[in-house]
Amino acid sequence: MASEPDAFVRPRTALEAVTGLLDLRPADASPPGERHRTQLGVVAGRSGPRFLVPLGHPHAAPEACLAYLGLRDARTRVQRGAVGLGLRFGLSRFVTSDVLTASTAPGSLLAALAALLDEDEIAVGVGVGSIDEVWKPTLQVFATDGSPIAFVKIGLGPVARALVATEVDTLARWGAHPDPRLVVPGLLADTTWHDIPLAVVAPLPVDVRRLPAPVGAWPVRTLDGPATSARLDDAAWWHARVDRFGDDPDIRAILDRIGDRHADASHDWARWHGDWVPWNLARCHLGLVAWDWEYSEPGAPVGLDETHGAYQQAHVVQRRSVADSLAVARAAAPSPWVADAHVAMLVTRSADLARLADTTPAGQAELFAAARSAVARP
Repeated sequence: MASEPDAFVRPRTALEAVTGLLDLRPADASPPGERHRTQLGVVAGRSGPRFLVPLGHPHAAPEACLAYLGLRDARTRVQRGAVGLGLRFGLSRFVTSDVLTASTAPGSLLAALAALLDEDEIAVGVGVGSIDEVWKPTLQVFATDGSPIAFVKIGLGPVARALVATEVDTLARWGAHPDPRLVVPGLLADTTWHDIPLAVVAPLPVDVRRLPAPVGAWPVRTLDGPATSARLDDAAWWHARVDRFGDDPDIRAILDRIGDRHADASHDWARWHGDWVPWNLARCHLGLVAWDWEYSEPGAPVGLDETHGAYQQAHVVQRRSVADSLAVARAAAPSPWVADAHVAMLVTRSADLARLADTTPAGQAELFAAARSAVARP
């Protein structure tokens, strides 16, 4: 039964992290008929394990792959759909590469979640593909009949702990001030297990579909009230960055350049989502749906969501260099101020990550070089 140690050791793989949380063991290492354990099948890809499906619950196992297929790209829809149909027709030995068991004993994570969700038993699916500095374990939770009932985001380690805390705070605010123009999955519980923070979030609407085109983030800006107008000297978002990184000469030089350029003007500030990208957005019968609020902040520059979304599309989806992606973002920004604010956000977010993880994030040198070049231009 895992708990987070005082000196966190980052797991080498996602499967290693989930193994500790769920007390995973090879199925052949569990005596036949052993109580308080449930089977999870390993769905593998070309590079190794990709997903765990709840073989111990035959009605839920297919849904771990088939639920929310409308959000997937064409290739993933075909792959996940084939695995899901194989599980539905009892062909698990052909679509899984291995079988593990997870603990459901009293005190285990699965038992704690079942009690929290008022279920006798739960089934879980979990991604175990690639891992990076900001990865956090996320369980997709189903009732034993296959109905989706929650997502559980696990704050394992300092970075994930910070991300989960931001998500919890933002979802709590949405719960207190809902806006019918935007569907935001509700916060079901803010809790801990063995001192590890857990955000238990409602499932997405069952009819969610990919967006046909990017959309503006205007519904987000109302969470904290109407947008405000203020100069940099009076903006908490800007001061937070200057205060946190005033002792870092590289970041301070970038922020000083931006501050000198935009200090005399008034700018608009409002809540931003923080990662307004197609993989965190969808449409359903109720309208626009948005999730993954772990980078959200109040009082951010208006237009930052759309600008960062353009950057993410270029860098993550199109695999363009940081410099090229910054150029795309700056062209998409509604003003030179927002283009420069985006640079300030990127370098300070990377520095925050470095402090939390106690290591330099991959690509930070490339990012800082591109940032210096971007803000040096007139």
